[in-house]
Amino acid sequence: MAQLRERVWSGFASEDVDLVSIVEPLSEALAGEVFVVSDLRRIGSPLVHVEPGFERLTGYEPQAALGRELGFLLRNDTDQEAVREAREAVREGNAIGVTLRNYRADGSLFWCEQRHHPVRDERGRVAHLVTVLRDVTDQVHAYGAEQVEREQRAAGVGGAPWFAYGAMFDEHGAFRLSWVSGDTVAVLGRDRADVMREGWAEMIEPEARAVIAERGVALRDAGGSRRDRYRIRLSGGDERTVEDAVSVSWVAAEARLFAVHGTVRVVEPPRSSVRAALAGVDPATGLPTEEVLADRLVLATRRAQRQGGRVALVALSLDHFEFVETHLDAQRGERLEREAAQRLRRALRRSDTLARAGRGEFMVLLEDLPDADAALPVVDKLLAWVSRPFDDGRLRVELSASAGVVVADGPLRSDGLRDEAVGALARARTTGGGGFAFADPLLDERLRARRAFELELRGAFAGDQWLLHYQPRFRLAGNEITSFEALVRWRHPERGLLLPADFLGELERMHLGGELFERVLPLALRRAAERARVGRAARVAVNVGVAELDRDDLVPFVLRTLERAGVPPAMLELELQAGSDAHALTRCAPRLAALRAHGVRLALDQFGAGDTNLARLRELPIDLLKIDRSFVQRLGGRGGLPAVVGSDDPVGSDDPVGSDDPADLELLRAMVAIGRGLGLTVVAGGIETEEQRRRLRAIACDEGQGYLLAPPAADVDAA
Repeated sequence: MAQLRERVWSGFASEDVDLVSIVEPLSEALAGEVFVVSDLRRIGSPLVHVEPGFERLTGYEPQAALGRELGFLLRNDTDQEAVREAREAVREGNAIGVTLRNYRADGSLFWCEQRHHPVRDERGRVAHLVTVLRDVTDQVHAYGAEQVEREQRAAGVGGAPWFAYGAMFDEHGAFRLSWVSGDTVAVLGRDRADVMREGWAEMIEPEARAVIAERGVALRDAGGSRRDRYRIRLSGGDERTVEDAVSVSWVAAEARLFAVHGTVRVVEPPRSSVRAALAGVDPATGLPTEEVLADRLVLATRRAQRQGGRVALVALSLDHFEFVETHLDAQRGERLEREAAQRLRRALRRSDTLARAGRGEFMVLLEDLPDADAALPVVDKLLAWVSRPFDDGRLRVELSASAGVVVADGPLRSDGLRDEAVGALARARTTGGGGFAFADPLLDERLRARRAFELELRGAFAGDQWLLHYQPRFRLAGNEITSFEALVRWRHPERGLLLPADFLGELERMHLGGELFERVLPLALRRAAERARVGRAARVAVNVGVAELDRDDLVPFVLRTLERAGVPPAMLELELQAGSDAHALTRCAPRLAALRAHGVRLALDQFGAGDTNLARLRELPIDLLKIDRSFVQRLGGRGGLPAVVGSDDPVGSDDPVGSDDPADLELLRAMVAIGRGLGLTVVAGGIETEEQRRRLRAIACDEGQGYLLAPPAADVDAA
């Protein structure tokens, strides 16, 4: 921290703090940790800088925290010994680390590790305070769980399923669950996420609920611990008795809060486990048995034969599960398997069937697939859910799974599909685990090629392989440049420079359009700023998809990027695709209006090619209308210009050869009239012949873009 103080000394020393000079070296030195800066020279020691990660940690937006003293996170829980220790250390100019009970914007408690680093000014006075914050709730609760586990062993609990929990009570005894650890599935038939969200109060038999409700008041008044037994009813109809042992962990008298740690354990087996097995339910995981799956497979293949569609069967195995069972106790192995079953179930649709096939083995029936390729994303999702770490608060285990897939196609049959899926699984496991194999060799090869391309796409982000070319737009009446459109290119390490038509479809399918937009926008604005600095300012246009418009932080992201680049909003134009879902564009209209209110220009691209009707056109807050190139290229022929070379539009060579049909010109005249009638600037794209430019000028089209005027170029000044 001494080096950090040296690097930010000059920024802190002056009365008028230049936060940029402080924050940049802090961000670098603290490597992405959440930190805040307080000004101790002002009354109340207000926060003068708050990192964006502060909102993720606390739920408070940075603007809501600025100007407040960091202690506001304590709410009324200020009577903590660590608070006094921290204030005394800071007053003396000493660094200190403390762990405090803090409260998020929604009122929920979290344990926050705060590392305070006072910084002195040039006179040696403590002037500022840098505080690094970290959520250590899990660690605190893990310690509580260890204590509980020790007590359970001392009480001779044995191998009965149980889980630990942490909770807060208010002054009225109201219960708020804050943490859960252990095998909730074996005890309550629910995974940890469901228990955290819903608790288990509604599962308690009615006659016991009043007693359980009263114990919060009893613990508040007397402290100590309690042990209660009550019956619960599981969703499948099972009933069981559990013992709920709870102890007071800490009391916040000033905030009138107290916390407990407890355990819930099964004290008798479920009554209907035998009945469940007879009903086709695997008692260990609660999943359907293979017999049930076989019946559903027969019905699914028959239905697909009548109605079309595809059916896929996936054989999935937890990799090295035998090793896990050998080196961990059997009870933990069972918990891992149950947790894996819960995860796999969440990854599937309601219409799919997940069955247990053996120790660490599952079968999945996928119905109503539009084509064979549709099975791959589902398999990816299943493998991804399994690969997430398993953490019960005491032990962290990382697993992987392998999958074999058979897609029933052509003359459908149910017999033999299982053997094919299992055979494909055996091939998948030879690669070391974590992968898949399709029974059909040709399908397997094609999907592997697609997977390889997906990995290359992800590598393009990791390796910063994106760059921009720029194509100018011209005023048709005077021929001067009005703006530049930023067109993305992929600098592929082996295939060279790739155009959008080569990768955009796959990128959108992978939901990576937003990540690409986050790369392209700063690049385009940086180049716009460079041109402005040398006296050649021009507006830059950036394409944005509907998926990106749907993001909640679109407006602050765009404005923040403009500010960092030093570019006024009026120099940015966002191009929306008319070929997108028109309802989605209407849904995003409030965000668009907010951007336009700040000065950002909005253009509707590919007008005429989508289903944007005139009523919706009036509702959209746009400034500019770009007529789709297909209409322009019907006008007066192409004159032999290579429309597809370097094209950023998938229309390309499939466009009809231009004609001299008067109706084509009249259609364009009507489109121009609509745009101008709405007060919009009208642009024609895809101009490739002098005749096309002449006719567009004749019908009063405002601006044009195309290879005749200028092709895209890497250097905007060469375009």
